[in-house]
Amino acid sequence: MSAPTVTKAKAAGLRSRVRKLKRGAATPAAPAATPASAAAPAAPAAVAAPSVSAGLRAKLRRTKRAATPAAPAGKTREPNPRLRWLCFNGAAAGAGHLALWTLAGDPMAGVDLMARMTVSVPQLAAAGLTVGAVYGGWKAGGLLTGLPGLFGMAARPLGALLAALWGQGTAPLVRDILDTIEPWGTLLSPLLAAGPLAAACWYGLDRRAAAAHLTWPARWVLRIPLATVAVSSLLYAPGALL
Repeated sequence: MSAPTVTKAKAAGLRSRVRKLKRGAATPAAPAATPASAAAPAAPAAVAAPSVSAGLRAKLRRTKRAATPAAPAGKTREPNPRLRWLCFNGAAAGAGHLALWTLAGDPMAGVDLMARMTVSVPQLAAAGLTVGAVYGGWKAGGLLTGLPGLFGMAARPLGALLAALWGQGTAPLVRDILDTIEPWGTLLSPLLAAGPLAAACWYGLDRRAAAAHLTWPARWVLRIPLATVAVSSLLYAPGALL
């Protein structure tokens, strides 16, 4: 049994004894039909009951004070997790942009790359929709595997094939939607282009680093690609709109 549990049990026992003494003191004893000389020794016992109760109450107060945790001598300030997360990712994004600046000689060298990626956004979106449709078609075909014969065996492949045929033809639909919601289509195109790349960085580097419980310097180095892509998309999207 731990020390706080023992202290609580001791305090509860002391409170019970104090309540019993209070009930005993509140109930007057019936006078006995004894001579006056026989009733004289009862006075010390009557005086002893309040003193015992007072001693128990003092012991109860000392037990409560012992159970209360002592305040720390120096008031320490805990670090803010949001500020720590912002500094961690901001430093990683800054290091990534500094590397791009050093290699290309231009602090905004990603503008041309982002522009080329935004042109192919409908094709990239169609590829993503195709992959998602194939997965959904395979899962949906699993509901028909109970059919007899070849129908049950071909349910999953046939569902995935039909979904893939639908997904690969969605590029014109995505282009029409982006044209309809202009100027938001131009603003969202860099984000849609950078999304799959950021997801690949997270799945291939950051997620594996977290699962491997690497040290924070190693995780910071592996966070640089993801932070650079995310911040770059936020920086270049307003420039593409303007």
